[in-house]
Amino acid sequence: MFFYLQRWARGCIALRALYFPAMVVALICPEVLAASVTFDLEAFSSGLAAGVDISRFNRHDTLAPGKYRVDVLLNGAPAGRHALDFIAVQDDVVPCLDWPLLTRLGVAPNQPVSPGPLCGDLGQWIPMASSSVDSGALQLALSVPQLYLTPTARDAIDPRQWDEGINAGLLSYNFSASTMTAGSGEDRAYLGLNTGLNLGSWRLRHQGAQAWNSRSGAERYQSSAIYVQRSLAAWQSRLTLGDSFSSGQILESTRMRGLSLGTDEQMLAPSQQGYAPVVRGMADSNATVTVSQNGYTLYETTVAPGPFVISDLYPTGGGDLSVSVKEIDGRQYSYSVPFSVAPHLLRRSASRYGMTLGQVRQNGVEGRAPLAFEGTLQHGLLDDLTLYGGSSFSEGYAQGKAGVALNTTLGAFSLDATDSRTHVPGQGVLSGQNVGLGFDRQLSQTGTHLVLGAYRFSTEGYLNLTDAVNVRELGRRGQDIGSYARQKTRLDLTISQQAGAGTLGFYASSTQYWGPRLGRETAYHLSYGASWRRLNWNLSAQRSRVQAPDRSNHQDEHAPVLLARSDNAGHVDNRVMLTVSLPLGSSPRAPSLTSTLTRSTGGSRGSQQQLGINGMLDDDATLNYGIAGTRASAEGASQGSVNAYAGYNASTAALRLGYGQNRDSSQLSLSADGGLVAHADGLTFSHYLGEAAALVHVPAAQGARLSNGNHLRVDRNGYAVVPSLRAFQANTVGIDPEGSAYDVELQETSQRIVPTAGAIARLRFATVVGRAVVVKALRENGKPLPFAAQVFDEHGSEVGVIGQASKAFVRGIAEQGTLTVKWSETAADRCYIHYRLQPQATRRQAHADLLQGQCVGVAAGREVTAR
Repeated sequence: MFFYLQRWARGCIALRALYFPAMVVALICPEVLAASVTFDLEAFSSGLAAGVDISRFNRHDTLAPGKYRVDVLLNGAPAGRHALDFIAVQDDVVPCLDWPLLTRLGVAPNQPVSPGPLCGDLGQWIPMASSSVDSGALQLALSVPQLYLTPTARDAIDPRQWDEGINAGLLSYNFSASTMTAGSGEDRAYLGLNTGLNLGSWRLRHQGAQAWNSRSGAERYQSSAIYVQRSLAAWQSRLTLGDSFSSGQILESTRMRGLSLGTDEQMLAPSQQGYAPVVRGMADSNATVTVSQNGYTLYETTVAPGPFVISDLYPTGGGDLSVSVKEIDGRQYSYSVPFSVAPHLLRRSASRYGMTLGQVRQNGVEGRAPLAFEGTLQHGLLDDLTLYGGSSFSEGYAQGKAGVALNTTLGAFSLDATDSRTHVPGQGVLSGQNVGLGFDRQLSQTGTHLVLGAYRFSTEGYLNLTDAVNVRELGRRGQDIGSYARQKTRLDLTISQQAGAGTLGFYASSTQYWGPRLGRETAYHLSYGASWRRLNWNLSAQRSRVQAPDRSNHQDEHAPVLLARSDNAGHVDNRVMLTVSLPLGSSPRAPSLTSTLTRSTGGSRGSQQQLGINGMLDDDATLNYGIAGTRASAEGASQGSVNAYAGYNASTAALRLGYGQNRDSSQLSLSADGGLVAHADGLTFSHYLGEAAALVHVPAAQGARLSNGNHLRVDRNGYAVVPSLRAFQANTVGIDPEGSAYDVELQETSQRIVPTAGAIARLRFATVVGRAVVVKALRENGKPLPFAAQVFDEHGSEVGVIGQASKAFVRGIAEQGTLTVKWSETAADRCYIHYRLQPQATRRQAHADLLQGQCVGVAAGREVTAR
């Protein structure tokens, strides 16, 4: 074998020049070089100078020292072509890398490194890293443990792909009207509006409502919010000028008018939102790592040898993770990672912030609204540790909060403490503290999920910002602040348990207020839901109680409603409910039968039985309906009622008509939800607009259906609106030509768009308009035309291809002319179809025209007429 390799090497050298350096052999004949090949120096006819060492060319993966442009692979993935220096080190030639290049490639060592070049074994600077050279392909392969690579979310989208949309005006509306026949009767109407204007990256929005009734006429128009907003990509934040609510995640949400700036989590990749634990491990080879939860695979990837880190899991809501590492030799081992979610947990190094400066907007506060500032911050300090806090300041008020959230093997905990100080005009200073504890634990083995949503204790002088504004207003009026409801303790507990074929759930809430006249509110809810075949059922029991031992001190009847707690003391309500539903068929449009039985005791005694049916009239869910009969009894009296509705999801609105009747009255109601986009080419109606939408232009394709909603269709102007898209995420908008005319052909049927928040993205789908004709012709000898033969019009443009049964579908041909059919370049392999089409009554084609005739061998022949 060695002899033949020597002879083959000699032949290769002889093909070039006998005096070339041995390096040429490695470059032009790499296929003959094994892991170690010794060259016969006698192959060089002129010999070599004494002392010349060519032993380094005995290996196939060696280059001569020098500078080369090589293709770099990082863990098997292409990383570009780069010019690198190769130097001789002992018996080898190694590449020289530098940290700027490695950083650009995504390598991130976890310890300081020298600024100079890295020549030699890469593992000296990065543990378990290595490099290899393929001299024949001029390729450098780098293997770096995943731990030392810059983390990049698998679903991250380059901000350069974000689409700010077009300049446009938009309006969404919610309208309802009803008329009731009872006594003198009453008519009511309501119109809710959400309007806006988009100019570049800026969004102007206004929200308001108008109500009317036949007794008092039109009420005053209510403007609930007006603001200007834009996204700040560099900060992953959103800026709002005008009316807004503070986030409410760290401190209580407060309605303010002013400037608000905070993190917009939508800008992050879905795998970086919320919280999920970091999975760490070690691989001995290019191993496959699988992460699963409750038997479902969440993530699977291949890692390089060495330590690895997976930090881009989607937030799934808790439950320990199972990690499996499978080596390439078949070895496999598994371990678990605890996963529970506390409200404020973030991923390592992730930060969220929010700040609001402006006037507090609070009903019942007279005169000038107080100025206030609120700021919050969260930071993921470690994989399982997050610090958070916030503060707020206003006239006569200050508040500070600090907390910590932990993910442990026992569950997820959050603990925080808040201090507040309020100056009440004429009544001194109130100061107090609030301590909160949260806990979450999910046991996958038993199917148990325990959530202590909140346990909070407040001293008597503690007030949040909204409460402080209200209490200061009471003090300014000279009223007793003791009548204001201030929480002392609050407990929210939720437990769910998988039990047999269903789920058992329990929820408890208890709130106690300061002062002997303010009492305690408690609520309990127990439910069990399951299904058997197509039958679904749910049994629930709930109990609520409002308890106050003393109400002798009456509050000021002129005080604003928001400044006092509703008086419902001493009421106890118990309710048991059974709901059963059964689909009456297996098709999507099959109706569903629903029955509900309710029994109440305590303050509201009585029972109710309801039986109803609802469903759809078509597979596209365009038409829906429902009818239900109810019989209620209370305090010895009973009454029956009937309610029915019909809904229609049109292409531009959702309509609903309802009717209800009982023994004493009847009511007829109508509601409509929809939207409107004003753009450079006119007005396009739509459904109620979401946070981001798309204006789709499909010229001449009236009736074509958008795949994003069965009821969305292109209007007569060629426009349609996709009303709801995910902001900052990739959305696919598709067009189905079904419903459009046959004389329109779509050049593309789907597009991808990444809109920003509030954007109206514009998408244009190219179309070709032309008369559609199916040509069916035979040759003069009666044989079918050859399959795949080309069809040309009189201008030499290809308009179709012969398919099965000697047919061709062509578009855009003249009403009269000649078609040429060719199946080779020789004159004998072509024929001609002379035709005359019937004049079109309208441009819209319900179906393609049929043209039948003969394909003759000369350019002149008998015309055939389409049918």
